[in-house]
Amino acid sequence: MLCRMIVKWRALRDAARGPVVTYALIAGCCAAFLASPASGLNPSFGTGERLMETGTAYFRHWGVVPDELFSGAARPLLTPLTALFVHGSWLHLLGNMLFLYVFGAMTEQRMGRPAFLVFYLCTGYVALAVYAAANASSDQTLVGASGAISAALGAFLCLFPRARAAVAGRAPGGERAGGGLSRPCGGVLRGVLLRVGALSPYD
Repeated sequence: MLCRMIVKWRALRDAARGPVVTYALIAGCCAAFLASPASGLNPSFGTGERLMETGTAYFRHWGVVPDELFSGAARPLLTPLTALFVHGSWLHLLGNMLFLYVFGAMTEQRMGRPAFLVFYLCTGYVALAVYAAANASSDQTLVGASGAISAALGAFLCLFPRARAAVAGRAPGGERAGGGLSRPCGGVLRGVLLRVGALSPYD
């Protein structure tokens, strides 16, 4: 009985030490997407032309509109933060969450929760703001967490410079695929797409 209690306590302790911030960010992005017109799951947004109009209005409200961001108004200054949780399609969401899950979790565990959260939000904000500044006259809406996730990937490569991606699958020539994370077309993409989370930072 005592042994079981110790095992359960250790399991709870290890869970508490997990990448809570990464999971919370993923949950927030998924919840925001499911509640948005882009998911296509909420009939209240209508269909066809009405759905497109609703979606455009939704993205303009929560996303970054460059010519509004630098208009001097206060509210648009918050949109680089809200835009981090808005995605335009299922593919956009799943692609970003895949990379956040793989690289964000280990980066968070190395950096610490508060530092990783601040790092993620600040780099995501700056990435969207810089892109908007480069296209200051544009009225096209910017959404997505790609900037923040790219920063998390960069931090991962700095924190785990010898990391390699373990790949479950074979290359077209029949040889087992693999490669270091420093080779983007090798280990990173094949490792992420073929075996999510199968990373060994100390190989």
